[in-house]
Amino acid sequence: MTLIIAGYEHSKSFDYTAYSDDEDATYTPEMESEGLFVVADSAITNPATGRTILNGFRKTHNIEVKLWKPSFLPDGSFSGYRDVYETNHTFVSFAGSTLTAQHIINSITTHLNSLRISFKWHEIDRSIVYTAIRHCQPNPLYTPNQVSQWDDDTFLNRDFEGLLTGELIAETIEYSMNDALKSASKYKLDLEEFRAMHTEIVAGVWCPVRRRHELYLYRMECQPGDDGVLVPFTTKALVPTNKVAVLGMKQEFESEAQQAFSDALSSFISPANTMLDFLRTSIRSVEDKGQKGIAFPMSISTLDRYRIKKRTYQE
Repeated sequence: MTLIIAGYEHSKSFDYTAYSDDEDATYTPEMESEGLFVVADSAITNPATGRTILNGFRKTHNIEVKLWKPSFLPDGSFSGYRDVYETNHTFVSFAGSTLTAQHIINSITTHLNSLRISFKWHEIDRSIVYTAIRHCQPNPLYTPNQVSQWDDDTFLNRDFEGLLTGELIAETIEYSMNDALKSASKYKLDLEEFRAMHTEIVAGVWCPVRRRHELYLYRMECQPGDDGVLVPFTTKALVPTNKVAVLGMKQEFESEAQQAFSDALSSFISPANTMLDFLRTSIRSVEDKGQKGIAFPMSISTLDRYRIKKRTYQE
């Protein structure tokens, strides 16, 4: 089993009334979102027995996002992608099958490392609309529809501003998961086999366009295919700033984790530190009961805009 808890870090709003000339000004404190956090245990368990078979396993990964810009020869002809225009970072944490998760993380890494700037024609005036696409999507730069040489005033850096959004990153992660799971549709999965490969993830990113941190939860679902065989797919949801996402031992700890998070906000204290303490207490309570579903070491990763920091605790 696994216990992963992710949410939005908050801090108490600044009291500007102390510097105001208005003697009647009043200060009403609020908790303002200022980043993201994810806490995770490190146990790998035997699905059949629930017993821990190893610990120290890394369940949170830092993945770099790269948006590549097109290059052109002196005559204006497209010559491929050689330079990175913009970068970002996202953390991805998983619960479930380690083999499935590794396959998914490899797919996410490949796609997020290889985003590309391209274009499409405006439907009305046929002007150039610059776009960001996955490397595996059809790219009109390779089939330019009678445009083989581009003018010097096209594909400038200023044209690319605002293309790398949090939503683009989130949608690329969703596509990557579904792409990784696509191979499973070739096999006739029964419900037990689906449960064995079941994996869910949470991903955090800073969106420079909307100027906000975004936390996305991805759940693996299944539906009958045309032949009645179970086909896995992914659902994506943006986590609200006043909620936490709980993966793994959700049934056992989600309600308590949400209450602890809400209490931290009401008390104007750091939710990240609160949830780290909650995870520590949860691991100890499981151990005290003689169970082995989650275990130390545990880790916390925080994201503040483009920076991700990780700390590990032995207990």
